[in-house]
Amino acid sequence: VEADTSQDGFLTLAEFEAVLSDSNVRTWLSLMELDVHDTKQVFDILDDGDGLVSPGEFVEGILRLKGSARAQDVMRIMHYCHKLVVDVSSLLTGLRLDK
Repeated sequence: VEADTSQDGFLTLAEFEAVLSDSNVRTWLSLMELDVHDTKQVFDILDDGDGLVSPGEFVEGILRLKGSARAQDVMRIMHYCHKLVVDVSSLLTGLRLDK
């Protein structure tokens, strides 16, 4: 399955969803004990915030997600914490500029 249909070196959400609709890919992920019922959520966990998943983000994220649902829950929390830190930093920067 060719995942990167745009051939730009990254996966968009649409490309990610398309590849995860392939039964062979789902079987492979299932054998790795990965639950991919919510493709958007998995994409968001793998994505660093730019709306694209690089090969490095994909491999690192999949390896971290491998295992029980508990590992996925921890990754989801880490993802949301990272987003929170970025948002709070942006707010603080904005407050400093208003002075």
